[in-house]
Formats: sequence, structure tokens, C-alpha cells
Amino acid sequence: MYRKILSILLIVFMILPLCGKTSFVYAEDDDEYEESYEEKSDYDKCIEDRDKDACRVVYKQIKGEENKNLKEIEEKIKASEGEMEKVAALVAEYSRKAQSYQDDIDNLKVQIDELIVRIDDLEVQITDNEQKVADLNQRVLNRMVEAQKTMHFNGYLEFILQSKSFTDMLRRVYGVEAIVSKDKNDREELLSIIEQLNKDKKELDEAKAELDISYAEVIAKQAEQIAMQEFYESQMAAIQEQIDEMNNERQEIEESYAELKDVVNSLGINTEFVACVHNSWISATVWNYDNNFLSGAWHLGVDYAASRGTAIHAPASGVIIRANGGCSDPGYLGSYEGEPLSGGGNQVYMMCEVDGRVYGFIFFHLHDIYVSYGELVFQDDVIGTVGSSGSSTGPHCHIEMYYLGKGKLSEYLNMSWNSTFFCGRGSTAYYYHRCEDGNSAPCILNPEYYLPSN
Repeated sequence: MYRKILSILLIVFMILPLCGKTSFVYAEDDDEYEESYEEKSDYDKCIEDRDKDACRVVYKQIKGEENKNLKEIEEKIKASEGEMEKVAALVAEYSRKAQSYQDDIDNLKVQIDELIVRIDDLEVQITDNEQKVADLNQRVLNRMVEAQKTMHFNGYLEFILQSKSFTDMLRRVYGVEAIVSKDKNDREELLSIIEQLNKDKKELDEAKAELDISYAEVIAKQAEQIAMQEFYESQMAAIQEQIDEMNNERQEIEESYAELKDVVNSLGINTEFVACVHNSWISATVWNYDNNFLSGAWHLGVDYAASRGTAIHAPASGVIIRANGGCSDPGYLGSYEGEPLSGGGNQVYMMCEVDGRVYGFIFFHLHDIYVSYGELVFQDDVIGTVGSSGSSTGPHCHIEMYYLGKGKLSEYLNMSWNSTFFCGRGSTAYYYHRCEDGNSAPCILNPEYYLPSN
């Protein structure tokens, strides 16, 4: 997609210079004609003629569009990642609740299983006692049947009348009554036990029914939490898909101008850094003011003089590590306003990574500051405007440049840096930290060697 956009942009760059400048030269001998142009497009001049000035113009235009698109994508990715964190927190919360309900489910399941065991035990006892009652009834019934088998009118009376004496008769009467009474008492006791067991079983059945209801309710609640968890997990997947798509778009953008960049690099044009202050002139350079390094009149950067309010651009893509304002503008020579550097006025510090190397930049004496701590900026973004705050005699931007070492920007952002990136200030220690003398990182650079002229 972005390759198509690049092609359209390049066509536009080729067509715009031609508008109003087209003429036609007809052949003298026939009706054929050839089209000629008074002027080639900057893109053609760059690609075909290897014109450095044209390449700078076209590269800046395309790079600017690239930076704009990249910044928009970075902002969208950052917003999506923030949304991802919120959704992930919801997933974790619903997962926690689902697990909490699972604990309740496990506890209820244990209670229900225990009740089922107790109910089963009662049912066994009830069955056993009912069988005892049945057996007892059967014994009584058997006696009655046996008594009816005799020819006599009543076996019980016959048994009594066969007594040999009155005493024997009483003994037999009491014996029969004792047997009948015991059967009766045993039966009543068994029936009482069965009644109590049935009562206990009913209570357990009711308790189990309540637990079953609670169990079903908890299962339903857990299902709701799991459903919500799965919903937000799908949201996370959708957000991740969007992030992946944006990362692919970012890659396409970065690859879209590869041909032009190769041409620009082959011509030795500096593409690592861009000019920070356009339409400016250098009013003071490094390393001192009076060519006497031992005088103590150290000047650690380059002063780019321009009208107050002139835009200050980021030399490369990076991160703002300090942005301190609040100083009056104009200031005056000898003013102590500025933080962390006294006299630096309104100041911005940034770190950037270029081709696997990390650099630090300091901007002093600003009028306006448009960035804040931790903000991601892209190459050529406007970070503030030229001013004369702090110890200053006129509008300019004092820029210092430091080489911090090889690696990833993220590695260096985790470190603590002082106001001179540990290169010293106002002493010979600063001068002896110059990279050009072979000093290892961190060391100080001359911005004139790296920042292109405006």
C-alpha cells in the first residue's frame, strides 16, 4: 500500500514542476512530434542526474511524509498498547473471579458428595430396619398360620387348656403374653427408628437440594465470568492483530523509499541528521570564544542565530529526556535562569538512535517548548522555537551534541544522565572528552560536522 503511495508522491513531484512549462516541438517532415520539458522534476534530477540539491529536496519531502505517517502509526500503536493493557487487566480480573467461583464450586461439590454419602447410609439403615419389621411381622404371621393348622378352634386356647395345673396355666398365659408383648415392642421400636431415619433423610435431602441450587448458581456465575474472560481475550487478539497490521504498515513505510535513500547515500548526502534551525547562521562555534582554551571561556556547542520564534527541528528520531521551561525571554548576559544548566534558559534534552549508535542533544535559550519529558519525536519534528532566554545577548539556539555509545536507545534511556552526559563542563575535562581525539563514549562532538547547513 505504501509503495503505491510513494509512487503517487513521486509522480506528483515529477508532474508539479511541469505544470505551465510544457511545449511541443513538431517534426518538420511529418506529423509526429516529441514532447520536451523546460525543466526536469527534482526526482528525475536526483535519480537520473544524481543532482545532490534535488536529492536533498526530494528526500526531505518524502522523509517528511514518512515521518508524519510513522508518527501517526506510533501514536496509534501506543494507544492500542494502552488499550491492550486495560483489556488484559479485565481478562485477569475475570479470570480471578472465575477461579474464585471454582473454589466455591469445589467446596460445594465436597459438601454435596458428603451429603450423598450420608443419605445413602440412611437409606441403607431404613431398608435394614424395614426388613427387620417385615421379618418380625412374618414371624407373627407364621405363628398364627401354624395355630390355624390344628383341628382345634384355637391353638392359643388349646395351649392354655393343656396346662397341668393352675400355676402351669398362668405360666403359659404369661409366657404367651410376654412373647406377643416383645414382638409388639420390637415392632414399635423399629417403626420409631424408621420414622427418625426418614426424618433425618428428609432433612438431608432438603439440605442437598439447597446445595444443588447454590451449586447451579455458582456454576452459572462462573460461566458468566469465563464468557467475559473469553470475550476480552478475543478483544486482545483483535487489538494485537491491529498492532501487527500497523507494524507491517510501519515496515512498508520504512522500505517504501529504499531506492531514493540508496541514491542519496551513494551521493554522500547526510541522511542521518537534518538541519535543526532553518534560515540561521552560526554566530559562535565550539570549543571556546577567544581561541584560548586555558582561559576558561568554554563554549560547548554551536550557536545557530535566527529570528525569535524560528522553528527548532529534531535532528533525528528519539525521545525527550528533559524539557524545562518557565524562563523569561529575553534574558540577559549573566542570567542564572535555567534548569538543569544555570544560564541555559528554556532548554530541551533528547536522545536518539541512528544506525545502531546513540546520541545526546542539548538545546538552550528557547522561547517556546513544544515537547515534554518522555515524548517520542521523529526526525524534523518541531520541538520548540528560537529565543533568547537565560544568559543570552540575542535570539539563537545553542546546540550541543554527544556520542553515548553503540546499542539500542532503550538501553541508554534506562541510565541516569547529567546535564552534560558525563562529559564535564566549564573545565579542561570537557575539552579532553572530545570524540575527535579518540576518546571513548561518552564523548562530545562538534555539531557542525554532523548537522547539515540550513
